[in-house]
Amino acid sequence: EQELVTEDSHLSKRAKTEEYFLPFTKNKSNGNNNMKSIPDDDPAHQDDDEAEAADAAVDFALHLLAQNQQNGRQRGEPAIAFSVAPHRDTIGLRTNQFVGQICASISASELSSDEAITRAPIDIVVALDVSGSMRVEKLDLCKNTLKLLLRELHHDDRFCLISFSDEAKVEVPMLKVNDNQKRVAMHTIDHLHVKGRTNIASAISLASQIANGVPHPNKVRSVFLLTDGQANVGPTDAKDLVDLTKLFVDSGHNPRTPPISLHTFGYGPEPDHKLLLDMAKSTAGGSFYPVRDKSQVASAFGDAIGGILSVVAHNVSLMISVPVEASRCGTEIIAVHHENKTEVAEGVYQVYLGDLYAEETRDIIFEVSLACPSQSLSLQDTNPALAHALVELTYDDTIHHTRVGPLSSVALIKRPNSTELSWPNRYVAMQWLRVRTAICIAQAESLARLGELDKAKTELTEWIEEFTRESFEIGADKEPLIEQLRLDLTESLDLLKGNAYNAYVENDLGVRVHTHMSQRCSQPFTGKRNVYRTGQKRLRAQAFNEGSALSR
Repeated sequence: EQELVTEDSHLSKRAKTEEYFLPFTKNKSNGNNNMKSIPDDDPAHQDDDEAEAADAAVDFALHLLAQNQQNGRQRGEPAIAFSVAPHRDTIGLRTNQFVGQICASISASELSSDEAITRAPIDIVVALDVSGSMRVEKLDLCKNTLKLLLRELHHDDRFCLISFSDEAKVEVPMLKVNDNQKRVAMHTIDHLHVKGRTNIASAISLASQIANGVPHPNKVRSVFLLTDGQANVGPTDAKDLVDLTKLFVDSGHNPRTPPISLHTFGYGPEPDHKLLLDMAKSTAGGSFYPVRDKSQVASAFGDAIGGILSVVAHNVSLMISVPVEASRCGTEIIAVHHENKTEVAEGVYQVYLGDLYAEETRDIIFEVSLACPSQSLSLQDTNPALAHALVELTYDDTIHHTRVGPLSSVALIKRPNSTELSWPNRYVAMQWLRVRTAICIAQAESLARLGELDKAKTELTEWIEEFTRESFEIGADKEPLIEQLRLDLTESLDLLKGNAYNAYVENDLGVRVHTHMSQRCSQPFTGKRNVYRTGQKRLRAQAFNEGSALSR
């Protein structure tokens, strides 16, 4: 890792991207809704023993979380650590290797106990399906979970509840939370009932309008959408719904406002899981939670809440380019392996990461053609090291309320006139295995969808063999990440061995690919290990699960 002074030529390259960063048009709407006060002596607002027990479960888990973080980062340290490293730092000119992999890594610090209390305030809109299929038991579970969510919110947070069936309706307007408003919201939640069909387009449209209509939004903005059915009112085509989601969510965003992340929850076997996953993926940092049964509702919400309540940075962005000297020697970016990449100028890529939660990491793997140093350079230095890539990081620190960056780092690769080949960087090699595993599962799913089931199984089997060999060679076969990747490969192959391809298989494989590419947990807490689940997400998932059980 080396700090690099940006060259004039690179600045001119960056200047070409100015148009890309021009503010989007912001649509503001007046969201001033008055919330009526309910008398404190109303029996509906009296805490019973079960509610107190649920509160105690949440409080106890948060107490454990604070104890866990006593050795967290001290105030004043940066929210994100940043580094860039090649897969191999020496690749001789006579090795017959022409492409190299580079990893840009960012790692979010833990929240200290003080920072967990003074976290970034959030704006959250919950869109809850109340169509006829949400029978009483399902709706009651969601009601209990929403109450647990309300108890987590601070006075600087904003909360809005939308119900949707044939149409979407604001049940609790978007206002900052205080004790009286919590009581009003809980009273409203208690009186929700099922009716009609499922209009997902109306729900996401209204939720986005409300979130974008806040004049001075909080640092963290999220929409939660929970449904147990498929869209059967309004626009129902999956592609149209995904396009509408991106349009609605992006309509009020500009570089000076925090992005809106969409977290979708598919309850039971009926929802179109692929649609909900694609809707979430269309927003920066969005997640899809497949909720298989009633026991997973609370922990899925808890896991998602644990994420948005621990945001340490937002508007996280990487800019990747090739320095001038390497470019003159033939180096160019061949591929950037990330779902949210954009070529903003010729040979210059932006990777937009959105929000970053405490303890999370992001490892962006990209490939470059290796430089062929000129004869004059080789004579001056028999082992020249060239900067093959320049990576610049920018983000908003939500803890210290500052804009950080651009921070610059380069990837140096030596190109001696020999057959020398250095040993792989173990960490980068593991991330390269992660990316190729996700690509392999995605390709297998695509082949199976086209009816080429045998070819899909063959490709998975061959990659499992290669994966096993490579992970053993770098001494990483016992690493938690490698073990999870191996398990996902094995389970993906088992899903295809039944000689049947259906929506369940498609959705399962799609979730696995998105999890590994985004490096973010989006699973209800079931006791199964997930290497991407942070401490904040795990403890809140457990707390919501326990609190929901007690309230029932």
